[in-house]
Amino acid sequence: MRSLFTLFGAMLAVALMSSMAGCSSTPGEMTAPIVAQAPEAGIMAIAANGSGTVRVLFARRGSMVLIRDIRLPRGQAVRGMAVSADGRDFVINTDALAYFISMGAWKLQPIGALAQLELAKASGRH
Repeated sequence: MRSLFTLFGAMLAVALMSSMAGCSSTPGEMTAPIVAQAPEAGIMAIAANGSGTVRVLFARRGSMVLIRDIRLPRGQAVRGMAVSADGRDFVINTDALAYFISMGAWKLQPIGALAQLELAKASGRH
């Protein structure tokens, strides 16, 4: 099952890379996509290196469904990402900031803002 998931991910990555304009520095140059997976949950997040969009997919039993496109703020580009084991939480790294987003609310939050919110809650100032 995992090899099938990886195969579909690779096919999707090739399709994504060929359809996204302006993601490579020179025409015809292929860069590896950035992929984060939660295989047991069937969740995959994929983005072209330097893109401002992350695609969240559900992939199981040979089919793949787009769950959500996550768009970063203007000027931010994906450099790395991670997904929780249950596939519900994502961290997206850019050159300047890291962002957290969770399924359900789908609200993109800078990690620094989350740390300040937790600090305020701990001190009773929320």
